[in-house]
Amino acid sequence: MKVLFIGCSNLVNDNMPPKNKQDVWKEIVFGNNVHIRNLSYWGVGNQFIAGNLFDYLEDKTSPDYVYLQFTGVARYDIPIHKKFDIGYKNQIKTYKRKWLCSGGKVGSWLGNDRTNEIFMPLYFSATEYEHVAEQSLQSVSSAINLLERKKIKYNWNFYYNILNPATDECKNFDGMVNELPNYLDTSKMIKNDPHTFCYQSGGLHEDHCHFYNDHYEKWLNSIKDQLTL
Repeated sequence: MKVLFIGCSNLVNDNMPPKNKQDVWKEIVFGNNVHIRNLSYWGVGNQFIAGNLFDYLEDKTSPDYVYLQFTGVARYDIPIHKKFDIGYKNQIKTYKRKWLCSGGKVGSWLGNDRTNEIFMPLYFSATEYEHVAEQSLQSVSSAINLLERKKIKYNWNFYYNILNPATDECKNFDGMVNELPNYLDTSKMIKNDPHTFCYQSGGLHEDHCHFYNDHYEKWLNSIKDQLTL
């Protein structure tokens, strides 16, 4: 079985003991007879996730199953030329394209003069970023529509509750929306997000945005019946 994962730092193969997230999925969902290609990366947004999905499916044989763990609606990613380099840590390439990623409303872009010039217009007002969130949700929708069109089995969710974030840190970094747009196909959406689950079980790191893998394991076990394998 061939499986594709794409998400942000909350889905990366982080090698944190006792088990990384891919090991957790193998144990609870797939078994050992599976090959997982994980294109997740730290600090990326939903443009990166959708873009990597399109690029991968264009180049490779379709996987048997895809899991997309979408991220903050306040993050913004720009595809850039592979030779473009401004000494910024969130210049990211995991599969095909190179991306310049903001990391969120108060993301890593604030620590670089060049990225301040690039991303400041997106967050000119810290409380008015609806234009960023809307485009983020459009990227989510395009990824879901592609999987539907190709008839690939999949599930998706956001790593946190974008309607009601469980922590202020998550809300401030990654943003929220008042409602999901009606164009978003939620038929394969996992209804419970791992961030809220881990918050309620005391399983968040000190940044209140990332979660411990042993608590993530409990979340996955609780939602495995929702998966459309």
